[in-house]
Formats: sequence, structure tokens, C-alpha cells
Amino acid sequence: MTVFAMAPDAVRIALHELGDPAGRPVLLIHGFSSNAQRNWIDTRWGEALAAAGLRGIAMDLRGHGDSDRPTIGYEVQRFVDDVDAVLEQLALDEVPGAIGYSMGARLLWRHAGTRPHAFRALVLGGLPAGDPFQRFDVELAHRALAGEAEPGPMESFIVDLAGVFPEHDPATLVTLAGEVSATLFDPQEAPPAVPTLLMTGDQDRRASDTETLVPILPDGRFEPIPGRNHVNAPTSGTFRRRASAFLAEHLG
Repeated sequence: MTVFAMAPDAVRIALHELGDPAGRPVLLIHGFSSNAQRNWIDTRWGEALAAAGLRGIAMDLRGHGDSDRPTIGYEVQRFVDDVDAVLEQLALDEVPGAIGYSMGARLLWRHAGTRPHAFRALVLGGLPAGDPFQRFDVELAHRALAGEAEPGPMESFIVDLAGVFPEHDPATLVTLAGEVSATLFDPQEAPPAVPTLLMTGDQDRRASDTETLVPILPDGRFEPIPGRNHVNAPTSGTFRRRASAFLAEHLG
């Protein structure tokens, strides 16, 4: 069943349940151009969460999945506000853990770093130390999407990702990437203080530098995901089981 939280600007944020309904709560946030169904539900995260006694609440980021898709309104702060709204409206009896992948991992890093009491522990997958949206020309990407221009490497990457799943609107996702790119990810700015497990595929060329983030974290560690790249890492049983075990350990 899908329920909705309301963001401060009245955008509806879709929430999906998986795992053990009576378990310790864990918020899950997918990556750019994915959604809760593709990133977590179809890849059997519910089974691993349930086995660890965890209740998953997976949100669709604005512009993705079953959430609303406004024509504008994709600044980084709006995504942070969306997480605030979801947590407030869930009104959980205990502080949750969280799992994020790629763009969702960057969002959780930013959110937890500025709201140290929001989560008890984090698992962040596919998180590059830099920002993949850097040097992104949104106008060029829109023209490339319309077949009116030749995209550069970054624009080509975003346009290709935006068109991966038929349930999404590529133009909306290109706009989203453009607005997000106005505030580049700086991991030094406010690293999370809670226990944090970083995991990245050992074949991931988009986030091959994840391990360099460990020294920034007060309580951080890194583990590779064997045989996975940036796209297929969420399908890894090792990733699912290790992330679930880590959160179960820290959520009590």
C-alpha cells in the first residue's frame, strides 16, 4: 500500500512499506532516476530487512516514482525538507535508521549532518566523494533530450539515466538534475556523527572513491560490494544482508 506525506510546498511524497511491520524503523531513499519500487522492493530488500527485524519505509523522491512531479522546485534544500516532512508525519515512536543509495546517500549525508538526532545509524551506498552533477549544463541537456544538440559527457550521462525507466518523465529529471547541481555536494561541510557504514560496488567507476570519506566520519567504516557496479549494486545480496545487519546492531 502506498501512502503520502505532504512536503512544505504541498508536493506529495509517496511512501512504501517493506520488511517486518513490527520491526525497528528504517527510512530508505533511492538514487537519481530510480524509485522505491525499482531500488528496494523489486530487489528483495524487504526479505533482508524482515530477517533482521527491521521495518522499511521507502520514500519516492519528488519527481520520481509515485511522488508528485512539479515543473520546478528541485533545489537540494527542498529534498532535505521532504525528509523532515516524512519523519514528522510518520511520527515514529523511536529514532529510525536509514539507508540511501547514490543521490539518496548524498541526501542522507546532508540531512544527518545538519540534524544529528534524526537517525541512529546510516548505511550509504554508491556515494562518491565528489559530486556527479558538477559541470552539468541543464539547458544543453534539455536540447539534447529534444534532439536539438549534441550533449557533453555529463549531459549525456544524465539524459541517458533520465530515460531508463518508462514510468518517469525524462524532462522532469533533467530539470531536477539542473536544480540540484546548483548546490554541489561538499562532504566536509557537515559529516554525519552517527555510526555510518559506506558500501560501494568494487566495479563502480562512478563512486570508486567512497572509501576516502571514512576519515571524515566520527564513526564510519567502508565495505565493498563484491562484483557490482553503480547500477546493479542494489541487487546484491551481500549489500542487503550487511546493511540490514549493521542497522539491526545499532538500532537495538
